[in-house]
Amino acid sequence: MTDPAPRVPHITEAERTDAVRAMFAAIAGVGSQDIEHHHVLMTFGQHPQLTHPFLDFNRHLLSTSTLPVRLRQIAILRVAWTRRCRYMWASHLRLSLGVGLTGDDFEAIKEGAASAHWSDDERTVLHAVEQLRDQSDLDDAAWDALAAVLERQQVMDFLFTVGAYVALALVFNAMRIQREPELIELAERYGSPA
Repeated sequence: MTDPAPRVPHITEAERTDAVRAMFAAIAGVGSQDIEHHHVLMTFGQHPQLTHPFLDFNRHLLSTSTLPVRLRQIAILRVAWTRRCRYMWASHLRLSLGVGLTGDDFEAIKEGAASAHWSDDERTVLHAVEQLRDQSDLDDAAWDALAAVLERQQVMDFLFTVGAYVALALVFNAMRIQREPELIELAERYGSPA
């Protein structure tokens, strides 16, 4: 299971400007990121003026968002699967396992809202993901169903999460960001989008 060659190379030590070092320092202060072996961060280092603000925004989506973590991960994984983003899928398998999702959840995510696996609230979220992905909008029925499951700020965090991860899927796929060995192992265990 190999990935295509990357189109944007990792930033080298010699290419690192003060802006790149500042971006890496800000990221290193959050969690246990091994930046030198993180393919997304080493690629994003090529354009810190663009990617540093995005990473700050993404940090909100992953750490201070009002959206319940399980629903967030289900939404992101559904985007990754249907947008055939192998890097995003595998990296969020790792994150999802850490917050309690299981192999059964991952199999159901591949099927989407139609799977009998989901609770009513999870099915509502998945239906909204699919409608946003396909139409860049929610019809009134989907909006009302989502608003019955989530509070106003949670709905906003959900919309921004889906939008950001649809955009990231495009970026990861177009730049051909390769998975780290650990992510390839997870994909071999739980599957990978074609």
